[in-house]
Amino acid sequence: MDSIMTENNTFLELMLHLRTLTNQHSLLVGGCVRDLRLGRQPKDLDVVTDANLDEVSKVLSENGWSIDEAGKQFFVLIASKNGQQFEIALFRKDSTYTDGRRPDFVQVGTMEEDALRRDSTINSLYLDPWTGEFYDPTGKGFKDIQDKIIRFNGKAVERIKEDYLRVFRAYRQAYTLNFTIEKNTLKNIRKYFNEACQKLPPERIRTEIEKMSKV
Repeated sequence: MDSIMTENNTFLELMLHLRTLTNQHSLLVGGCVRDLRLGRQPKDLDVVTDANLDEVSKVLSENGWSIDEAGKQFFVLIASKNGQQFEIALFRKDSTYTDGRRPDFVQVGTMEEDALRRDSTINSLYLDPWTGEFYDPTGKGFKDIQDKIIRFNGKAVERIKEDYLRVFRAYRQAYTLNFTIEKNTLKNIRKYFNEACQKLPPERIRTEIEKMSKV
């Protein structure tokens, strides 16, 4: 964890700015935390915060960062500098999903609510890069990493219908991480596989296959 802060000056700068704006937390979240827990080098550093995104955008812009606000309605910003890109999001609670891809609207939520809206337990972990403290709000993420299991949060069918791409991501992550897919999760992935193929644009499926194949 220390190496992220000491070796990546751009990320350190980002976290220093967020530290001046946040009330409580700005944490790493998702796949990067999973990879760090596994001793792997993370590819993307995603941050979740309780800072005001308008203030985040203003401060970063004033300090030479490029800000993409295309996802702002979903409480997400993309901040770029020195050839590096970071996703910054609020702790969120999602509404219903009508299109099988993104929520109809989002609300500010707690860490626990933010964790449960994510696909799997191993992707619902958080890390304070300043202290090195990990958080596992679902109570299952650490053990599933230890047991090398991919398990969707809550009801698998609900996670799938929120974003059908999760069907293909689960297969990809099982392959690339050498994990097994939990029995009920796999049952639902198989059940809704054809529906996922019909609902998703072909290029999104192709992207997941190419990531798996490392094309």
